[in-house]
Formats: sequence, C-alpha cells, structure tokens
Amino acid sequence: MAYSEKRLIGFSRDEMFKVVSDVSEYHHFVPWCRSSTIEHEHESSQIATLEIGFPPFMEKYTSRVIYIKPSVVHSVVIENDNLFKTLDTTFRFGKGNPSVERSCTLHYDLVFEFESAFHTRIAHLFFDKVVKTMVSAFLHRAEKLYGAPEFPHTPPQVLQYKS
Repeated sequence: MAYSEKRLIGFSRDEMFKVVSDVSEYHHFVPWCRSSTIEHEHESSQIATLEIGFPPFMEKYTSRVIYIKPSVVHSVVIENDNLFKTLDTTFRFGKGNPSVERSCTLHYDLVFEFESAFHTRIAHLFFDKVVKTMVSAFLHRAEKLYGAPEFPHTPPQVLQYKS
C-alpha cells in the first residue's frame, strides 16, 4: 500500500519540522498511537518504539527516524512483532509561497505492507481514513502549538494512491 500527497500549508518549514520530529509526543495527537518512546537519540536520528492500535488490537514496532533539519523527517521500521513487512514514512518540507513567511510545501509519502493477511484486509477497509487522518493530525498539532495557519491549507494533490 502506498500514498503520496503534496500541498501548500500555512505553517513554516521549521514549525512543521518541530511537530513531525517530536516523536515522543505522537501518543498525544497521532490517531491510534497509544505510546511513543525514544529508545536512543543521536544528533540527526533516533530509535523510537511506538504502540499502535485500539483494544483488543495493540501492536508495537521500533523505527529509525532520520532528520535533515528543517526539510526531512524519514522513518522506517527496523523491528516489530511480525506486524509490518514494510513501513516507510517521509515528511518533506519545501519552500512555500515566497510572499508568505509562514508557508511551506508539504510532501507526505507512506509505504506499508503488513505481514499478516488479517491486518492487510483490515487495512484495506480503513486505508482511506488512515491516510487522510494522518496529515490532518500533524496540521492540527501545529495549530495547537503555533496558532492558526497563515492561510487555509490547499487541498492535497494526491500523487500516488495504491491500496
């Protein structure tokens, strides 16, 4: 399964980078994330363990999160309990509208594949909701931390959608 979108948003690259790179806070605002713990932290990367799901379906996985400030946050699963074959997420923050200080172009890419046929069937049912909810969660978090966006975000331009 894969999804990519691009949109112009009313937050700066620095603001969005701070929201997305603060993995330890994900359990406060990312849907279905029940815990988010940083296991190891380095200057431009960290190892994070996340617990996702809803009772009775709870799963843990560990990702390596790599940062290129203020433009990229890339996460890839490195260890899990047979949940994902692949989980690769990238947020890229490009230049926005040159006449608006608080703007950037958000590129969001998600590729994932579950190990089990059961999880794959469930994911197909909720894929649309999951991809639409994820970016919205980060935008709402930015609004909570930094106030209203400088302008209304443009609708997403879907670049890839493969369920």
